[in-house]
Amino acid sequence: MRKLILVFSFYVVLLITSGFSLEISPSLIYQIDTAKYQFTYEFYVKNDIPIDSRITIEIIDFITDGRSYSFDDPDYKYSLKKYVRVADASLNLSVNEQKPIKVVFDVPQNFPGAVGIFALKITQESSSSGKVQLRLNYIVPFFVRFTNVPVYQSVAIKNISVKDLLNEPDEKYGDYGSLITLEIENTGNIAFIPKGNMQISSKVLRTIITEVPIDSFDLVVFPERRTFYSVYIPYSLPSGSIDVLLTGKSYGQEFSISASKELNTSNSLLIIQSQPMIILFTEGTKNTTQNLVLKNLSPHKETLQSSLSENIFSFLPKKVTLYPYRDVSINIKSNIKDFNFTGDKIYLVEFSAESGRNIYNVSPSYVVLRGKVINPSLNATVSSSQASSVLIVQNTGDCILEFNVVYNNQMLNEKPLVIFPSQVINLDFGRVIRTSILKIEYSAYGEQKKYIYDGF
Repeated sequence: MRKLILVFSFYVVLLITSGFSLEISPSLIYQIDTAKYQFTYEFYVKNDIPIDSRITIEIIDFITDGRSYSFDDPDYKYSLKKYVRVADASLNLSVNEQKPIKVVFDVPQNFPGAVGIFALKITQESSSSGKVQLRLNYIVPFFVRFTNVPVYQSVAIKNISVKDLLNEPDEKYGDYGSLITLEIENTGNIAFIPKGNMQISSKVLRTIITEVPIDSFDLVVFPERRTFYSVYIPYSLPSGSIDVLLTGKSYGQEFSISASKELNTSNSLLIIQSQPMIILFTEGTKNTTQNLVLKNLSPHKETLQSSLSENIFSFLPKKVTLYPYRDVSINIKSNIKDFNFTGDKIYLVEFSAESGRNIYNVSPSYVVLRGKVINPSLNATVSSSQASSVLIVQNTGDCILEFNVVYNNQMLNEKPLVIFPSQVINLDFGRVIRTSILKIEYSAYGEQKKYIYDGF
């Protein structure tokens, strides 16, 4: 029986960052509803770094068009900058000390908007022996809704642009999918801060391509301004008219805005995504049937056949028809009864199109046969420069591993990282770290037994 040998000569570079060094609570963005023009608002700051800090606070303008920020715009009529002061603009915080910040509002009764906007620039400095060791800046926006002023909400999509990443790869988003940018204009008297849904559909295919939730401050359109809002979707878009529909609520008022974009695309590649990444068969699960889901990320309809390098697995159905932007499931069963071997045998699931069309699987799936004996093993080193530390992790065992990076008892990755035998992964911390408080927790993929690596 031939084992598929996976040779990983590339390095996966991931950026690992830690949390804020200054804890700002209860929020980092404040929406205040009030019928008063003279009032006081309070929030808290806490020093989370292991050294005393000095905090200074500056009141600034805050306006963004989704591409750049303006922190000084004295002519913006919805700005509250000159009507706000901070009771204590400078304070000292010991380690883990928390103090309140009082913001005092004195807004004139004839303020023109249903919302007023400003931000606080909070600077944290820590020093030792009289020298500044750390300086961090935080921008904390405030949106103040004056509830006695009637709301005039008027928002429109003025333009749509689409970037096909298959033809124009992007450093941030990769080499497949589409980056859709909306230019949205707000001619009302209140900020547009939507919570709702963005629907993208094709008139030619008469189908909804995808729906994207809008539930954050990623999309804010300031009164009497325009904003550029970009959203990534993993789908390649078809030729013809593409419709974009935004629905939901902003400041309690319902909205529904739409626009269309005519596209002329010529890409014939079938882009698919298979999940899960690992389909594991062991001695205990050798008689089970496992599920593989195929997602079509392209506008093409195609009939596919699945295969592996060894004829030791059964696929049901043997052929599947994949419709544009839809999913289909395939059942996989192992025909191997004897698992009396060592390590993992790893096989790439391959797909062929009945029409001969080229296929790009953006997230390949692997079928893994796990022997009765496995030897999980991992090695790691840290390489540091003056600016940054890089963790170099290598799987030196004979089975697939998953691992977490723990620094100062805090897990830095959001979900376990998967590493194949002989694979090397580089993890860039973006700053210099101390190896004495670094460790890696790892296990054989799908197993509960944990191992610790801390021999740096």
